Amino acid sequence: MEEGNPNPFPGFGISSGAGTSGAGPSFKGASNLSNDEVLARMMSRMDKFDTRLNGMESMITDRFQSIEIMHGSLDSRIHTMQGQYQGIASQLQTVIQLLHPHPPPPPED
Repeated sequence: MEEGNPNPFPGFGISSGAGTSGAGPSFKGASNLSNDEVLARMMSRMDKFDTRLNGMESMITDRFQSIEIMHGSLDSRIHTMQGQYQGIASQLQTVIQLLHPHPPPPPED
């Protein structure tokens, strides 16, 4: 166990399994906790994990909603700017037409 991280199951001292006939870890002091106590601790840990997971899920959902709102706002601004651009383009075409010299009147015979 690392310092600062207490063993969630203090009655269980996990060793490497050296010197035992089994390949897996051996548990020392397992008789100190009943199955119900072990189960209760595991359920408590699962509840804490579930709470954290729900919090992260909520945070991610909120962030996506914020992004969707920003996207909608940007779409609206782009639409407004496109309308303004089309209006300016139309006005420029009118100005260009007015600046073209008119053809001279046909000569009178």
